[in-house]
Amino acid sequence: MKPIHMIFGITGIIALILVANSAFIVTETDRALVLSLGKVDRQVEEPGLYFRRPFIQQLVKYDDRVLDLDSTPEEIVTKDKKRLVVDTFMRWRIEDATKFYETQRTMSSGRAQLNTIMSSATKRSLARHDAQDIISGERRNIMNSILAETREEASRFGIEVLDVRIKRADLPAENSQAVYNRMRAERNKEAKEIRAGGEEEAQKIRANAERERTILIADAENKSQMLRGSGDADAIKIFADAFGKSPEFYRLTRTLDAYRRSLAKENAMLVVDPETDFLKIFEQGQ
Repeated sequence: MKPIHMIFGITGIIALILVANSAFIVTETDRALVLSLGKVDRQVEEPGLYFRRPFIQQLVKYDDRVLDLDSTPEEIVTKDKKRLVVDTFMRWRIEDATKFYETQRTMSSGRAQLNTIMSSATKRSLARHDAQDIISGERRNIMNSILAETREEASRFGIEVLDVRIKRADLPAENSQAVYNRMRAERNKEAKEIRAGGEEEAQKIRANAERERTILIADAENKSQMLRGSGDADAIKIFADAFGKSPEFYRLTRTLDAYRRSLAKENAMLVVDPETDFLKIFEQGQ
């Protein structure tokens, strides 16, 4: 290989190395900082192809998108001295990359700082409210208060906090179990009272029904006795009238009726004294 070709080859390689170390691309999701001797020389926010002085200037890129931060659930003490396990959630983005670099350097350090800010703001805000307000009615106002505090504190690090939410605010496990047991005992007590009231009402209904039944049966028995008495009176009157009109015929029908009842069964046998009045009707018929 000729010396001139070797020189051109080496020069080309050096040029490629210089271009590779000087050119950089910024995408739509990036925010770049060009550093000179560890200090920010310029900030690049628009996407495109850019250049820097190789080996002298360094490049740092940050994510320019809206990011999430899910905190670790922690226990806090409310204004009424109740303990709650609170889990919060934050949405944030890097607003000033230069300030972020100067105060935090890395994304992991920024997340840790935000987590501390959110935890402190949450504790301060919840300590000013009762547990019932946190669990129910005042949660939105509390979240707005936490958002205002975290937004103000995070702006010192070039971070914009977009939203803060309380995902969960529950009693600790041991307290929850005690509350559940108390609620269960209260519900059991209410159920027993309801059952006792129902049983008392059922007894009243049964007693009323039994009283009405007794009254109805007594009235029916009374009416039946009156009807039977009236029927017996009518029958006696009829028999008396018949006996008065024809005593012999009445005696005959009564005797025949007695025969019919005595000999009603098949193969019935009647043993009596021939001299008894019961058989005189046969003698009269001869």
